[in-house]
Amino acid sequence: MLTWFSGLAIGLLGVGVYFFRSNRKAAERHARFQSKDVEEALAEVLSPDARSHDAFDLFLAWPIDDPHLESIRQQCHRIIAETDPSPPGQDLSDAGLRRIAALLDELRSGKDSTTR
Repeated sequence: MLTWFSGLAIGLLGVGVYFFRSNRKAAERHARFQSKDVEEALAEVLSPDARSHDAFDLFLAWPIDDPHLESIRQQCHRIIAETDPSPPGQDLSDAGLRRIAALLDELRSGKDSTTR
């Protein structure tokens, strides 16, 4: 009985360590996001053809080292919190999508929306 319990405990510890290390590596990669990565995430959530919004979800998940890109990430969090609930079958309301589209346009044009 003790051997079975020890084996289970070691197995669970191994799974925990695996997920902890994987999460940490993903956060480190995410911290190095560049403009093209953020642009891809914003474009994905705006695309009516996108089957998922995994890049956008990852973009929202962890901080980014670049202050300008991090400010865009924070603005997206505010947009999600401040806009009306999304209609059934949509992730964001139309107003939220318009605000994110404006952020994407600013990013593509090289303007800094945090200076306004």
